[in-house]
Amino acid sequence: MRILLISNYYPPLEIGGWEQLARDVADALSARGHTTTALTSRHRAAEAPDEPQVCRALHLESLDHVHYHPSYLLSRRRHEAENIRIMTDTVRRFQPDVIFINGMWNLPVSVAQTAETLLPHRVVYYIASYWPLEADAHSAYWREGGPVKRLLGQVMTRTLARPVRRDAPAFEHVLCVSEFMRRQLIDGGAVSPENSRVVFNGINPDLFTPSADASSDTLRLLYAGRLAPAKGVHTAIEALALLPPEHRARVTLSIVGSGAAAYTARLEALRQALGVADAVTLRGQVPREEMPSILAAHDVLLLLSIWEEPLARMTQEAMAAGLTVIGTPTGGTPEILADGENGLWVQPDNPAQLAERVTFLLDNPSAREKFAVAARRTVLKKFTFHRMVDEIETYFTAIQSAGAEKLSTGATQ
Repeated sequence: MRILLISNYYPPLEIGGWEQLARDVADALSARGHTTTALTSRHRAAEAPDEPQVCRALHLESLDHVHYHPSYLLSRRRHEAENIRIMTDTVRRFQPDVIFINGMWNLPVSVAQTAETLLPHRVVYYIASYWPLEADAHSAYWREGGPVKRLLGQVMTRTLARPVRRDAPAFEHVLCVSEFMRRQLIDGGAVSPENSRVVFNGINPDLFTPSADASSDTLRLLYAGRLAPAKGVHTAIEALALLPPEHRARVTLSIVGSGAAAYTARLEALRQALGVADAVTLRGQVPREEMPSILAAHDVLLLLSIWEEPLARMTQEAMAAGLTVIGTPTGGTPEILADGENGLWVQPDNPAQLAERVTFLLDNPSAREKFAVAARRTVLKKFTFHRMVDEIETYFTAIQSAGAEKLSTGATQ
């Protein structure tokens, strides 16, 4: 089977774990004998290695995932037209059996629309974010601010820089990373129940060996991910300061990841102001390949998202590594984390409750051991990378056959 993967960003120039997973899936399908190629944005393309199977040519709607300038709206139609040409040339040259669309945020929706036109009935989406329900980068920028800015944005969008295409994608075949994500898209009117199904993302559990010592009288907490207010990282520092002195002396917190400079500075100032600087370490971004050893050196993963998390792979990795996960029951997290069974829940932005959960784990090492065993069992049963690729491959085969049959039937009518 020939598979064209489309993603907004792509390793080694990704901005998060979803793009890493997209590449892992492409590599796994190639290893199974399929022919894959990736079409992605030109984001930092000059820094990318020369890879014949990766084309970095598509225009994004803004410079990157955080920077937008009003002048980008003036090049909207030209960039969309170039994207359509690039899509058309790629499909004609590669002749895919299936187009697999992953990350689309910051790519014009016309990319997906064009894919559906070029390969009817054989475009599959794998969705782990809200992009089908969100405004494009141009509209989002011009809707913020005062009435003059909004009015100017309406005029420019409708006249000088209206999109090339206005119709929504058909979303004929949609895989969702969690049932929560699927319900969000259905309730938002983006996809239909009959055209969508859940394929949990997954990890390779063999990379993560349980090694935490539940008998230790100390607790090594870890946060790993993007540093942003919606991720609730500040809650961890605030909770540490609420621990009784005798407990605080037995707890450390490592914060791994990067984010906006202002929020990172806020975390730094918070640990100083609350008197827990000695116990809290901000390690910054680390290479992906170091995560197994980092997890092995900790006891508890904190997943403190305030926003509705679709389904975090970091949770799966920590559970496979034998850590106890304390997580907020937002989004798809309850589909993997069961309170009191394979981990603990804590309400969003609630440092007092988090301090209580940490104290409980300090005082009950047997509970940590029970959670660790149950957590790894959960991952092995439902959240492995091999299982995920099996399901995707099987779905592609069915879509390829059904798409050919629809085209054949349509041609004879």
